[in-house]
Amino acid sequence: MKKRALSWTFTSSSSSSKSSFADYISIASLRRTFLETVLGGKRNLKQISREIKRREWIVESLRRSRLIQRKYYVTNEDVLTVLLVAFVIAFVLVLLLCVRVLVSFLKHRNVVLKENEEEKKETIKRDYSRSVTMNPEEEDSFTVDDFTPNEKRKKDRKGLAGDANATSEKSPLVKRVSIDETFGAETVTTEKTKKAKRTAIVAKEQPAAGSNALSQQSLITVEERTKIAELRQLVNEEKEELLSTDALKMYCSDAQLARNLRARKWDVLKAFEMLKKTLLWRKEYKPELITFEDIEEELKTGKQYRSGRDRSGRRIIVMRPSRENTREHDGNIRLLVYTFENALWRTNGERIVRGSSNIPALAQEQICVLINFTKWSLKLSPPWRTSMETLHIMQEHYPERLGLAVCYDPPSVFSVFWKLISPFIDVKTKSKIRFVQPRGDKQKAAKKMNATFHPNTIDSDMGGRVDATWDLDEYKVFLQRYDAVKKNVFETLKERRIE
Repeated sequence: MKKRALSWTFTSSSSSSKSSFADYISIASLRRTFLETVLGGKRNLKQISREIKRREWIVESLRRSRLIQRKYYVTNEDVLTVLLVAFVIAFVLVLLLCVRVLVSFLKHRNVVLKENEEEKKETIKRDYSRSVTMNPEEEDSFTVDDFTPNEKRKKDRKGLAGDANATSEKSPLVKRVSIDETFGAETVTTEKTKKAKRTAIVAKEQPAAGSNALSQQSLITVEERTKIAELRQLVNEEKEELLSTDALKMYCSDAQLARNLRARKWDVLKAFEMLKKTLLWRKEYKPELITFEDIEEELKTGKQYRSGRDRSGRRIIVMRPSRENTREHDGNIRLLVYTFENALWRTNGERIVRGSSNIPALAQEQICVLINFTKWSLKLSPPWRTSMETLHIMQEHYPERLGLAVCYDPPSVFSVFWKLISPFIDVKTKSKIRFVQPRGDKQKAAKKMNATFHPNTIDSDMGGRVDATWDLDEYKVFLQRYDAVKKNVFETLKERRIE
């Protein structure tokens, strides 16, 4: 049987048509370029053909292929044709994949840029004064929006959309309500409107006119009032040692006695032991005498500051370990105590006493600690002594004050650290700690944050609308105003005692 050379052509809809000379030249040049550039010459082509011919299933597939018109035997030219077609197909697929990836990247980039632009437009200034009382006429200074349901807030926003747009056109940043405005300064709102707002908020807790704080049936029971009276009697028996200063007397209110009793499950003796240790600690440490000048060095980087209230009414303290600048034990503890005292300050003292019957009402005398671990590293971690002292102070000297602790973007090494310190934390405190992981799904993490916090109290890098840029000068004004009010209160108490 005479061998007949197997010719090759690319199949097309018009296979019977003859290729022009130009097409032949282009195909021939393409084959030559592919042979020399990709395959590396005829020698490599022969080796590839030899390997292919050893595998019968490949030879049978080529014989049945439409790439070959005459199906007798496979030559080196046939192998070159098949390899060229496979290379072209692979090249096209890779090109399409690259285009798809590029389109997806550009689309995601546009979405991110659009979100960043919206965040910049909606960024507002932090309101330090929303959760601290410095006005003697007010029991508290939080705003109605912090306690308004989302549905009602949306309806109210529709009615105020025109005013909000007019304000945003003037400036993209909303002016912070300063301490001067909340303490004796003139505001746009009239006194009647202020009193109406305060009445609407405090009415949930305060009893009818003519009754005192201890007679509030919805907040404290008769048995709990009896326990407070017993604890007060034990304190008065040692008042010369425990209540030797005006600051200690102001601290040892009925509301504080109730917190110690709640922390010790209403065991009077255990609560007295705890309260006695705290009073002796405060007598020696004197937290009321700490001023901004004492902690100014620690605050330069903004590693700890106030930021309004969460949706339950807790005062928010933001901590940023990545901004640690001193790693000095005494300085960090002093800053912690000063920030807690600032957050829990009441110019007229605490008037409302709460028991254990109304758990949601306790949030208004608690603190929410928000710890942002973004950009944190082991080099910035505080000493072990500082960590243990922080936990000791929060548990023993500020009982029932920690309402919630949110760890935002905790590092993987934090799980090891948490296992080390968790045995030293009581079960109740441990249940108040939550974790938010934004690395997997940032949008989901932002929604989780906004479910706990109002966007106007959370920094923009944690899903909120507050400008995250640290401004020490602005925070300094707030703290110095707080120091002045606190000093004035204690001087007034001293003058009254002398008289």
